[in-house]
Amino acid sequence: MLLQLPSGAEFYLDGLVLETILLNLRAADLANVCLTCRALSQPAQAAARGAAQLLLTRLQTTRMREMERGSAIAQLLSWESVVGDNLVWLQAVEEAATIIVKDGQQYVQSAADLTGSGHGATMHLKPPVFRPNVLNGCAAFEFDGTCVLKTRPFAQPLPQPITLIVVAKARGDTTIIDALGTSSSRFELCHGYPTGWHPSPEICITASGHDASPKHSLRGATRGTGEWHIYTAVFDTKRSEIYVDGFCEATGNKSVGSNLLDGLSIGCDHNGIFFLIGCVAELRLFRRNLSTAHRVQIEASLARRYGLAYSMARELPSPTRQASRFTCVLRNMRAAAASADAL
Repeated sequence: MLLQLPSGAEFYLDGLVLETILLNLRAADLANVCLTCRALSQPAQAAARGAAQLLLTRLQTTRMREMERGSAIAQLLSWESVVGDNLVWLQAVEEAATIIVKDGQQYVQSAADLTGSGHGATMHLKPPVFRPNVLNGCAAFEFDGTCVLKTRPFAQPLPQPITLIVVAKARGDTTIIDALGTSSSRFELCHGYPTGWHPSPEICITASGHDASPKHSLRGATRGTGEWHIYTAVFDTKRSEIYVDGFCEATGNKSVGSNLLDGLSIGCDHNGIFFLIGCVAELRLFRRNLSTAHRVQIEASLARRYGLAYSMARELPSPTRQASRFTCVLRNMRAAAASADAL
């Protein structure tokens, strides 16, 4: 390829060498290449498409082209930001867990952080059970009401916004995720804090208070009945949201509190009182409020992996009209995504 620089200098560059160079550049560098040499704009965009696909493969996320906006370089830049803000990623897979066998049961001693950030989780009090092939051929960590996994403390407590995505099932008045320990401030995803007692309370998120019941919280509609769900909790003070299987169940101008997050307790609240009865298959934490396009593509890919029903409804379902759902195992995700083309 003959290239001419703004200075007027010309030189030839082998196509294979050029491709190798471009594939190793980040989005910002590829943008600079386009500005510097117009002849390289098309190869740079092609390199960005390839690099974005590698990032999505790393995130185990299927691209939904109907949700993409902007150039290939812009798309790469956005996904680089998502990967950079993915602070914790735990998944119930044997190769990422330390498992011991006792009395015929497999117990989880620790689970590695797939982001490489070093925020893996280790057992506390009692290890959860590793259950292979419980959800569409995938494994899960089983919590019996006495088991806890705790991550390493974060180097600095995280301010909001924070997005938690958890594939789990829970039964009763129970905590799925909370902050790290008894000295922590509450940062909880749970089925609990009802206005009146119920055997299976609605899903709730709160980042308010410490020991006493929280003054601020956000509640959805899904109850803790022991069914598998994809829970997405967006902690963003007065802009917080709850999504369950893609449905937006709670949003609006209602604060969940402004606490920071110092680490994660999985399977118990930070005070060690309310334990999870259920399972967790996967957990991802992002130091940001994900865009709708990023959230939907990650959630839909999780639904496909675990064989769960999923909706891309953008509004709260009304009592008289329920938004439609689709099952990723049975339907084509691209066709379902067409309904979200207006994003």
